[in-house]
Amino acid sequence: MASFVLLSHAALKPSPPSGKATAIRDLLARDPVCLEIVQYLVRNTEAADTARGIAEWWIKRSLASTHDALLKLEEFGVVQAFAVQDITFVYAYTKNPILRQSIARHLRGLPTLHRSRER
Repeated sequence: MASFVLLSHAALKPSPPSGKATAIRDLLARDPVCLEIVQYLVRNTEAADTARGIAEWWIKRSLASTHDALLKLEEFGVVQAFAVQDITFVYAYTKNPILRQSIARHLRGLPTLHRSRER
């Protein structure tokens, strides 16, 4: 019985964040372009656009930095890429509700800052 109590007590402890969630938080902390894309997607969950459209209309960043950020976010499953022509992709927010909730919760905990933007 004692071992059962210990196991039950251990099961009550909150589990540490998954490696993926931690990696996403780390990415958003160190990459302001990724953070801006994710902030946009959290506010506009059904939005989808090409890298050029995201760079020019969503976040006002260079195409190169936006494309790099989208590839990182795709690697972690935050965005999904859909081919619309041979080499043109449209990027959209993940449909995974657990991942969406985790990201939204993380963003609510961040201070709001006005960032200078590279062009």
